[in-house]
Amino acid sequence: MAIVTEARETFAVAPEALWPLLADTDRINQVIGLPPVRFRPVEVEGQPALEGEYRWHGLPLARWIEHAFEWEAPRHYSVRRDYLSGLLRRIDCGVELIPRQGGTEVRVWAEIVPRNVLGDVLARWIIAPRSTSGVLAQCRTFTRYLAGEAAAPFPQLAATGQGAAGRLEVLADRLVRGGRDHALVERLCRHVQAAPENEVAGMRPFELADQWGEDRRAVLALCLHATSIGMLDLSWHVLCPNCRITKAEYTTLRSLQEQAHCDTCQMRYDVDFDHLVEVRFCVAPSIRDVTRDVYCIGGPLNSPHVLAQTTLAPGVANTLRLALEPGAYRLRALAGPSAELRAVPAGAVPPPFALTADGLTPTFAELSPGDAELSVENRGDAEAVVMIETATWQDTAATGAIVGTVPEFRNLFSAEVLAPGLEVRIQRLGFLFTDLAGSTALYERVGDARAFRLVQEHFAILAEVVEAHRGAIVKTVGDAIMAVFPTAADAVEAAVLIQREIRRLDARGAVDPARLVRVGVHEGPCVAVTLNGRLDYFGTTVNTAARIEHESHGGGVTVSAEAYRDPESARRLAGLPVRVEPFVTRLRGLSDATQLYRILPLWEGDATAPEALAATEGLAAN
Repeated sequence: MAIVTEARETFAVAPEALWPLLADTDRINQVIGLPPVRFRPVEVEGQPALEGEYRWHGLPLARWIEHAFEWEAPRHYSVRRDYLSGLLRRIDCGVELIPRQGGTEVRVWAEIVPRNVLGDVLARWIIAPRSTSGVLAQCRTFTRYLAGEAAAPFPQLAATGQGAAGRLEVLADRLVRGGRDHALVERLCRHVQAAPENEVAGMRPFELADQWGEDRRAVLALCLHATSIGMLDLSWHVLCPNCRITKAEYTTLRSLQEQAHCDTCQMRYDVDFDHLVEVRFCVAPSIRDVTRDVYCIGGPLNSPHVLAQTTLAPGVANTLRLALEPGAYRLRALAGPSAELRAVPAGAVPPPFALTADGLTPTFAELSPGDAELSVENRGDAEAVVMIETATWQDTAATGAIVGTVPEFRNLFSAEVLAPGLEVRIQRLGFLFTDLAGSTALYERVGDARAFRLVQEHFAILAEVVEAHRGAIVKTVGDAIMAVFPTAADAVEAAVLIQREIRRLDARGAVDPARLVRVGVHEGPCVAVTLNGRLDYFGTTVNTAARIEHESHGGGVTVSAEAYRDPESARRLAGLPVRVEPFVTRLRGLSDATQLYRILPLWEGDATAPEALAATEGLAAN
């Protein structure tokens, strides 16, 4: 006979505020006293499934098949476990958030089927009441935390010991003496010393920065420096493009594979640097011993991009209810087809969706933002997990594409390279090339030694500007540089400001710094590779950027249409004193004519810049 229990309590917190905490089932399970769990992929009646197991001192206590969680954010979630061994046969449990005036009524429920008398006693007097009362007790803590009356939502998980406080203090001093911000170093030290284990076992630097109200690149750079001196450990996480959960973890880029496999989604996929590879940090064992126990892997917060999820038996339909902001979404079946959704002001009530062996129909629908209902019917012959998720990726991951543009990474971890022959795709980066106008004449006029000194000093100024605009110099070739940026806007702004800052060069009359440097900018897809022991970039975008630089004159900037038309590039250029001249030319090696934009800086005190620049055209060829 099933044991059914529930508990209710009302809290002065909106469901939307309570949901991100209450749906964190990994930490919820930990604080209410459940043991760590191990999961492994198995097959049940020819279908992929997850088998969970509790162990005690290395001995198995219970095994079960864990079905997919069902949820609608921020309304409810639930899960079912069918036990293969142990004192129980089945558990169904969940949480419901019911809006009330001024708050939320939380209903916690469980239905447990014991296997024997001992299981009945365990379920009736321990599991059921502890689980329901434990969740409500945690909601009281959440309420205090959201009201600013508690320091953390899960204070039970905060570290109690000091760890290797002496060593941490020594390393913190090294960071400060190395030029790191003292307040930021102190904040990182407090975090790695006192934060819960799960918050220091896989730290995402951009999320830390957002929580602390700090600059993202500054926190990432600090973590890289902290890793280089042994305070943190670095690892690369490969995510599944569907469930967006870590499927592989590597300590070095060299170990990265070209493809990965997700057992949950039953798919093999190519690894790319834009979304699927990100860097995370863990406190070093010499500072604090951290265990990476898992308490849940299928709850809503394990896949925060999924807004609703349900399991449909063959021939069954269900309606998913959720609140949508304007934007792009996706309705999809696990390891199966998908349909595009877009919430727009002129949207309508979406038609019912049908899932068959051939896919989802319709494949696209527009609907109005706000409260929405989507009906889905499973017309296939097998059970299907269906979900609604945001189509855009969150920007809180320090992806491989971004990390490769960080000077601290390229300087501190120059040995972090891809395996020989491995090419990793990147969808979009900004590239900047520079060269000197008339460098051959310069060497002849002032001699090799003096010209070499000027070139090195000019490199230092370029590096300063590139790094200030979130870029990194990939390499220098003779008098030229190749730099990479996370966005076209960063590259375009850096290009213009290079022409301002290069005027600081003390050329001692050997050359006019204002007419010394040519700059070209382009953006687009590329591949990351290892070349000469360093992370490098290749592809049509890189080659085109180099050729665009040849279309520039000393003191000017030439930008591709892709980079110039980027909305953020336009916004930044609007705040700079420049004149823009569009022109069309045929780049070497390209069959079609190419639209380019010549950006002419108009700094205060200049003569009419366009005429002055035109006078240097004869110096463009070395």
